[in-house]
Amino acid sequence: MLQDLRFLVVDDDLTATEGVKALLKKLGVRHVHTAISGGEALELLTGKKYHFDCVITDVHMPMGNGLELLHYIRTCTVVRNFRPDMPVVMMSGMASPKVASTARMLDVSAFLVKPFSVHALQKAVFAARRRTFPLDYRRYLGLDAEALQVA
Repeated sequence: MLQDLRFLVVDDDLTATEGVKALLKKLGVRHVHTAISGGEALELLTGKKYHFDCVITDVHMPMGNGLELLHYIRTCTVVRNFRPDMPVVMMSGMASPKVASTARMLDVSAFLVKPFSVHALQKAVFAARRRTFPLDYRRYLGLDAEALQVA
């Protein structure tokens, strides 16, 4: 079921990125791309080379954190190779209640605390792919830049 989906894993920690990639491979996923920042992820998302079905992103990263990436995904209406309601799974080893609250306001699909098992990842991805919600652009655009910052 997951083997034909295309995942984008975003984390500035290469060990974490490779770990998530290995877990996805254990689940049978064949198409995993990686980025080391939100900025690099945006380049891949908005490029014409790949279509992505799910993003798994860390919260804390330089050059575009996970909340900024999620905000962009939810508010972008002009890119044709991903949907604004695409599943986005956030992961963090130290997420604050403020970060979790902002992620919920942006309709994050699932949230994982590092380190996590292959079973937890599978459960989060399946839940994220089943979850549907109406896009709320006014609420998303109502978040100011400060709300998207992580300490």
